[in-house]
Amino acid sequence: MRWFVLLAMACSVGTSAYSAAKPLPLEVKTLTKKVADWQIETFDVHNEYRALSSGRKKSLKRYGKTYEEKYHDLTWHMGALYAGLDRWRTVADDPAPYNDFLKMIGERNGWKLYERPYNADDHTVGQFYLSLYEEFKDPAMLESTQRHFDWILSDPKNGSLEWCGYKKPYATDCHDRWGWCDALFMAPPVWARLANVTGNRKYLDFMDREYHATYDLLWDKDDRLFWRDTSYFPKREANGNKLYWARGNGWVFGGLALMIPDLPENWEGRAFYVELYKQMAESLENCQRVDGTWSMGLLGGTDGYPVKETSGTSFYTFGLAWGINNGLLDRGTYEPIVFKAWQALTECVTDEGLLGYVQPVGAAPGDSYADKTEVYGIGAFLAAGTEVYKLVAGDDRKIK
Repeated sequence: MRWFVLLAMACSVGTSAYSAAKPLPLEVKTLTKKVADWQIETFDVHNEYRALSSGRKKSLKRYGKTYEEKYHDLTWHMGALYAGLDRWRTVADDPAPYNDFLKMIGERNGWKLYERPYNADDHTVGQFYLSLYEEFKDPAMLESTQRHFDWILSDPKNGSLEWCGYKKPYATDCHDRWGWCDALFMAPPVWARLANVTGNRKYLDFMDREYHATYDLLWDKDDRLFWRDTSYFPKREANGNKLYWARGNGWVFGGLALMIPDLPENWEGRAFYVELYKQMAESLENCQRVDGTWSMGLLGGTDGYPVKETSGTSFYTFGLAWGINNGLLDRGTYEPIVFKAWQALTECVTDEGLLGYVQPVGAAPGDSYADKTEVYGIGAFLAAGTEVYKLVAGDDRKIK
């Protein structure tokens, strides 16, 4: 109880100033489809922030505007988009365009993972590969990821997870293991799903061991939130509270919602992940802002972060709605939180279907803009829309 009170005081943003009405199933589905279709239609060029994180400045001209070079198909940015599209296609009235798009991505890249053999970011696309494999049973969708992970099992990294920055050569194994909290979205769901589809426990055992290593290092037992990495331990908000990056914790929370369904019901390790999920949900309940979003620094409040941000909020909306739908969270407690968050997100979608206020690539709270988006934010939104639709549609999932 003391932890509950302290966290509520730290957040000090409240959740009861207003309530949002239950959205209609058709409204949720229509808006989610609009965002999904806009993203596919503008897939090649739409985002002025693409590739800036890697230092590439090459620009290209399209439709009278200048855009930065787009991300490679297989980067983590895209992997998060595909994860959301993979969720959305399961409730879409016509899943064919989304199935075809995802298959196209896989086929033109040989169903391979990205460049860095150990780095969790470059494993993210394996999530949708294995999801498609479960449905379509094409061995090509499975083989490369399984071969890659078998190689990791044969030569695992065992060094420190302490954050060493980005200057090479790296002083620790923080990049080759899961030394930053975002990694818990990128890789563990792939390992868990591979264990599920193959029936081979070795992938689950590896995931569990590495996940616990990250948890032991980055989980704050007082606030029940994750530090982004060890360099954040001394960092504080302007109000004196600890600095927990919203999207970083969103990666973790969304990753748990993706991964828990693949954990065997009778596996002794499952309870840890379910309990971790519930603890994070409680913390997030007390950090929601009056406007329905979450601050980019979860304990920084609206004074520290006057501008809203949608990627973290989308991940939380997805994860909380998923928990209600699967009986892990109390409907009476969390449904109003989800509805407020969804209402806030709907207000950030343009008439064309662009989701705005997505913080650009970064590793800490930063700026967001009404007319700027990112593929990973859209992926999180599509996952959120899918689960909110399930929540409000009940058993009538095929409503037109």
